[in-house]
Amino acid sequence: MDRNEEETALLNGSRPPASTGPATLRQIMNRLDERVASGDLSHLKSLPTGFRPLDDVLSGGLQAGELMIVGGRQGVGKTIFGLQMARNAAYGDNGSGALYVCYEHSREHLFSRLLCLESAEQDCPAPLTLKKLNEIVLREDDGLGLLERLRRVPGYGAVVDAVQGYADRLVLVKASGDHSTLEDIRQWVEGLASTGTERFLVVVDYLQKIPITVGELQPEAEVTTHLAQGLKDLAMATGARIVAIAASDRPGLKSKRIQLADMRGSSALQYEADVALMLNNKYDIISREHLISNLSRAEQMRGWVVVTMEKNRAGRSGVDMEYALQPAQFRLEPIGDFVRERLVDERLIRE
Repeated sequence: MDRNEEETALLNGSRPPASTGPATLRQIMNRLDERVASGDLSHLKSLPTGFRPLDDVLSGGLQAGELMIVGGRQGVGKTIFGLQMARNAAYGDNGSGALYVCYEHSREHLFSRLLCLESAEQDCPAPLTLKKLNEIVLREDDGLGLLERLRRVPGYGAVVDAVQGYADRLVLVKASGDHSTLEDIRQWVEGLASTGTERFLVVVDYLQKIPITVGELQPEAEVTTHLAQGLKDLAMATGARIVAIAASDRPGLKSKRIQLADMRGSSALQYEADVALMLNNKYDIISREHLISNLSRAEQMRGWVVVTMEKNRAGRSGVDMEYALQPAQFRLEPIGDFVRERLVDERLIRE
């Protein structure tokens, strides 16, 4: 059957519609009815990020096929935010899982971060830090592995139990900036999809590190466009929710408040993203009158991250939310609030 015959069969209803290409409205309605009747509802369920009020603004979380861009200044907490979202997606046996593709850190380092994060999530009296973990690892040679050693330290058994509870639903990938291409990411995502996981989150840390073939798409804007389109297509094809961490360009680093327009290849990111979040340290972007009126309060703001919803195709945008940062545990407090103080608006400053 040639292409014209296939399209004719599709449009006259003798063949079910594929995931791409044309379909009549009736075919779409019939297909949706069949999926709902059979209990195949995973594509309709949102996947919570685990952060409030962010999930409220997102109407429950990320939807199947969506691409979220997360940007911000170096060191503001983008990797902390991304890894915590992946952990939240995998935590609890609710049919969801996560794939964390990292071009920056080893899998062992990410695991160490997760242990520190989990110690705060499990409300340990003395939350783990990388220093404490190293002390436990380097303790006398007793023939025990790290997890068993942690179990023997009062208060950390719950941490081990929690991590082991989602260990099979969270995949950590150490990607290479030399050869881990968009096609590799596609294979990893399709591999996770083939396991039967109902809903899954994919975090790419970070987008501009994905290599392309040398000699192709040399201008940075074209490279970012190619990568952003590829991730969006992958999300649509697999039903994944993809979070891509993006780097700021050099001029953007000079801005007092990092915005989506400051990201490398920003025009492509603005177009392809379904959701765009910008992270800034609260102290850096609070209006001057708040700094002057209460100096002690101003210093406390250094420990808060402002998450700004710059784009949201399915709901509100232009929303500023704040979360307390626990850097030693690589964690943002999951229950935040809307920012009530006045923030610097870099767009007005530029104009």
